Amino acid sequence: MPLARAIRDDGHAIAFATAGSFGERVEAAGFRLLVAGIDEQELLRRWAPARLQVQTMPPSEQRPFAFSSRFARIEAPAKLPGLRGVVGEWQPDLIVHESADLAAPVVAAALGVPSVHHGFGRAVPRACFEQAAAEVESLWRDQGLDPEPLCGAFRGRYVDICPPSLQPEPAPDGVTVLRLRPAEPEALTGTSVPWGTRLPERPTVYVTLGTIFNALSIFRLLLDALADLDCNVIATIGSGNDPASLEPLPENAIVERYIPQAQVLPHVNLVVSHGGSGSMLAALAYGLPQLLLPQGADQFENANACRAASAARMLMPAQLSVVAVRAELVILLNNRSYAERAREIASEIAAMPSAAAVAAQLSAAPEAGS
Repeated sequence: MPLARAIRDDGHAIAFATAGSFGERVEAAGFRLLVAGIDEQELLRRWAPARLQVQTMPPSEQRPFAFSSRFARIEAPAKLPGLRGVVGEWQPDLIVHESADLAAPVVAAALGVPSVHHGFGRAVPRACFEQAAAEVESLWRDQGLDPEPLCGAFRGRYVDICPPSLQPEPAPDGVTVLRLRPAEPEALTGTSVPWGTRLPERPTVYVTLGTIFNALSIFRLLLDALADLDCNVIATIGSGNDPASLEPLPENAIVERYIPQAQVLPHVNLVVSHGGSGSMLAALAYGLPQLLLPQGADQFENANACRAASAARMLMPAQLSVVAVRAELVILLNNRSYAERAREIASEIAAMPSAAAVAAQLSAAPEAGS
């Protein structure tokens, strides 16, 4: 969205090609919707057997299998016909696609439209694209094309939103990398808070588990772990969960379905999350230390990277308990080194180019293939 807004502010037309179920969100943001791809509920239904299989695998094996089984085997074939149709009709000058959209490079190559790969966090490991390549090979050949390396994901420029110190591997040789600041911390305005009441003068902990792995049982465990600590707790549990399901709430806790993170993060001292890319990078942009509880997808790799950078601590699923979580939180609340390291990464993020700067580069004459 930040890059799309910046390109629009430069005077260009923008549309999002995605499933119809995302139409309300796309249009609320002020953009045109081009319907292409499978709705989320149908996707999850088709992917359910593979998702169960993923949960039986060691964490080191989960991501390549999940990436290939979901994005290459299910999403790309479902999206490609509709995407080719709307691109052919709308005739854009540039296609910007996220890392897991494996239909976009095929359509871009087939229609001769330059493409740009927009990362959503730390780079997707090359092993994921290598495993997915066999699944999407037929999509390329059906369009009369020879399959491109790494699913065509790096056929053009790569917009990288990961701070360099957390980036696991460089882009392939010859790929132009455009760094983009992943979050824009907002300055505090006045003393109002989005939860409607002033909190006691003590550390505040923000708890979120994203939109996919937000089981109420884990929130219950976290609230119990935090109940006896001298801190305030703000927990957002997702629009599909009911705060009443977690009652009785600890006296130090406020629980809501959703509060925009930009309204929460300026007011807190520590973040507890699943380690999803959005939550992880947003917390780092505000210089906040984290306790990361990875559950799947890229979360294990994100958590390991933040732990290795000394900006976070981490508990694996089998380690989760009230006692273990409380012990980790005590360390983070009392050891300033984690916050200091998080602030160093925040400075690194602040030095990355703005969306406006990247939009100006993309608006210039595209490179060959991008």
